[in-house]
Amino acid sequence: MHRHWVFPAGDEAQDEIRRRVLFPRELERYVEGAGFEILGMTDGAGAALTGPTAYTVARYTWG
Repeated sequence: MHRHWVFPAGDEAQDEIRRRVLFPRELERYVEGAGFEILGMTDGAGAALTGPTAYTVARYTWG
């Protein structure tokens, strides 16, 4: 994705980002492998993960 930023002061910047979509189970495996536990996942609508956006909350398990 190419982005073009225009800031309030009039400065401009451009950048490029690449994204990778993870399935919920795939994300859980990465999170758990890094020492975290999933506390919740939602798509913002308060239901199952059916939308294009997902929010994940995790806690480091200290070990």
